[in-house]
Amino acid sequence: MKKSVTVVSNVRRINQLLCCSAAVLLAACGGGAATDGVQPNQTAAQSVDSASLDANIATTDVTTATTATPSTEAASDTAADGSTRLLAMTTAVTVGKHLYVAPTGSDSNPGTKAAPFKTIARADSRASAGYTIHVAPGTYKVSASALGSNGILTTKSGTATARIKFVSDVKWGAKIVVSGSGITWRSKGSYVDIDGFDISGSGRVGILVEGKSPTVTNNFVHDLTISGGCNGSGGAGINTWGLGNVTIERNIVRNIGYKMIGTCSTVQGIYTSTANDVIKNNIVSGIASVGIQQWHGATASTIVNNTIFHNKVGILIGQGDGGATSVGSQNNYVANNIVYDNKVYGINENGKIGSNNRYVNNLVASSGTAVRMQKGVVSGTISSNPLFVNYQANGSGDYRVHNGSPVIDRGTATQAPKTDIAGVARPRGAAVDIGAYEF
Repeated sequence: MKKSVTVVSNVRRINQLLCCSAAVLLAACGGGAATDGVQPNQTAAQSVDSASLDANIATTDVTTATTATPSTEAASDTAADGSTRLLAMTTAVTVGKHLYVAPTGSDSNPGTKAAPFKTIARADSRASAGYTIHVAPGTYKVSASALGSNGILTTKSGTATARIKFVSDVKWGAKIVVSGSGITWRSKGSYVDIDGFDISGSGRVGILVEGKSPTVTNNFVHDLTISGGCNGSGGAGINTWGLGNVTIERNIVRNIGYKMIGTCSTVQGIYTSTANDVIKNNIVSGIASVGIQQWHGATASTIVNNTIFHNKVGILIGQGDGGATSVGSQNNYVANNIVYDNKVYGINENGKIGSNNRYVNNLVASSGTAVRMQKGVVSGTISSNPLFVNYQANGSGDYRVHNGSPVIDRGTATQAPKTDIAGVARPRGAAVDIGAYEF
């Protein structure tokens, strides 16, 4: 049975708790007199020492009073000799709205900072709206043996005002390495954030988000070798499917099926299949087929201030196959992107195309055919070398630009992000720059 207990956020009270000896602790916390007809047991109290209590309190914000509800699992750990109240209180303090994962953890742990889980999936199973799941640096090996299998499967949903956040505590410090040919991380929840992970290995998909309004930010998805080769099973660094309104921002997606560039049409860097997705401030390169692609029923995408280079195709807008509509993809806005050194097309409309697709102030250069349109309206295209600081086709270079680059102050403010991939405010000069970096 779950019991709610109020944790009083008072520094003096916390200090009193920390100074209590184990024998006195029950009395100090109101446990000296049994209110439920059970006499407290001193031996049980001694199992909760001041060091463990200190660790529990340290992981909790004690600036305001809160009401916490221990989990069913925590309640089942409560001693049956009358120490229920104390243990329930410390469990509530520990859990709060944070759970922890580390390579050295165990899924039988409570998921505290001192005793973390071992897997992200276990943390997800204990989370609910408003939780942050902290993932410590280290390597997390997962297996996705075949297409349709998942290395990591998370299913819980947050809400619009209380999202669930999966965070690598050190950016790219939590390294997820997948074996097999399936999906590295499949997130089925709505209002979920995936932030700061390093994902690589043999799989066909890095991150797949399916719920409503997820965000995928600050991740490094790279060197997926696409086990099984180019076939109808496809592949992508970041993939959207389901309810839409996805934000994909400040990611580096690099070398997805790299050895198949120009010979494969089914492997993408960022692949959107849903409506109203926003794709901004990403660097995408070395993709077997398309850097950023719409397909299926995707429509009303905003694709702005990305840097896309050395793929078969830079950007593809269109619909096709399952989910395609009779009117086609429409109301798309593609602006301020650097699209450079792509073998076949820079920007391409393909499949079912609707109305009101705008392509504004993009740099498209050194690609087989720069721009291929069906119905889209193109304006302000720049056809010059962007003058990167250090262009390397394999993604190992520096994709900021030199002084004098044609992208500086040449972007449009419409739909431009307020910061760049590095968090620098836009604009810094007379106008927004083109590409993921603001000069």
